[in-house]
Amino acid sequence: MGVELKMARKPLIACGLAVLLAMGIAAPGVRAQTAEPPPGPLAQPNTNPRDFSGMWQIRGYAIRYPVVGGGEAPYLPWAKAEAKRRADAQAAGTPIADSTAKCMPSGSPRIWGAPYPIKIMQNDREVVVLHEVQHLMSFFFLNEEHPKELDRTFHGHSVAHWEGNTLVVDTVALKDGKETLINEAGDPHTDKLHVTMRWTKSPDGKSIENLLTIDDPGAYSKPWSIRFEYFWRPEIRFMEYICEENNRNETVDGVVVAK
Repeated sequence: MGVELKMARKPLIACGLAVLLAMGIAAPGVRAQTAEPPPGPLAQPNTNPRDFSGMWQIRGYAIRYPVVGGGEAPYLPWAKAEAKRRADAQAAGTPIADSTAKCMPSGSPRIWGAPYPIKIMQNDREVVVLHEVQHLMSFFFLNEEHPKELDRTFHGHSVAHWEGNTLVVDTVALKDGKETLINEAGDPHTDKLHVTMRWTKSPDGKSIENLLTIDDPGAYSKPWSIRFEYFWRPEIRFMEYICEENNRNETVDGVVVAK
């Protein structure tokens, strides 16, 4: 149909994008709003390699994140069957619901591929990432160890340290695969999921690479990686995102029914 999702969009959770794709509506056009920019001249790129502060947005969008090195993820047999089950349902126009259909967070690593802007703030103790999608927050605690006992959460617990000018983020204690998925396409994971990210800023200050590695021996035969790139967006501001008010993903017997 070639319909593009405009910047003045209603809030749309990630599962809703799968519905649109299943209906033949183009999703790669999803992007941030064209609201009035902040007052005054736009900021120039910050070339400090250890300062990620500012507004950013992912470059490109795919419901199944490309694997670094090509090919498909190294699924274990059950995980491959589950991924195919969801892909087949989506192709048939009856996507299988996940927690996002009820306005629950998409979790990590899925959140890092969302086609919505992020804002990064940091100091010498932590890096905070604000997500426009569902107004979620991610915290990277610098130079700390993971506590010995942690409750499982959608984004897990993240600690970080610098290796040269690359910020290495280690995330554990993520929700199990009953509540979240690896990506929009429906690749599964288990409670053994461990996510590592390596954030590196470009010399000109206009982009950040996030090399994300998934290690889940319960679903995959070996660790595998995804490369995301976020580009600098000083001209935009967040829009209000109220999933519960504009949720388009009503479910009937576990199947998403687009409103």
